Amino acid sequence: MKILKTSKVLSDGNALKILAATQKRPCTAQELSDELGTPLAGTYKKIKELEQNGLIAPLDRMLTSYGKRVTRYRSLVRGFFVEFYNNELKVTLELDDGDMPLRLSWNPLLNS
Repeated sequence: MKILKTSKVLSDGNALKILAATQKRPCTAQELSDELGTPLAGTYKKIKELEQNGLIAPLDRMLTSYGKRVTRYRSLVRGFFVEFYNNELKVTLELDDGDMPLRLSWNPLLNS
């Protein structure tokens, strides 16, 4: 996982909205675009960025009533926490990795 790039992705408002929406239930890009009021192309771009950073994953492919196959995505992020205490910054990312959550912590000021 590219730590600095991942933290940059997590600071993007639309990326957080996509993660929140796909935590509740799996969504297609079209559903996300409609729900967030963003262009479909931008939604696909953000999904690709989240996927490349291991934060979202395709769940399955469905056949629409129009005969088109679409992918539903789900968030892999259970939560993330940013702490600044005693002049130290710490970011903890909790991923849903099957049965057990995976916790990753780093200090962006010390680790790059």
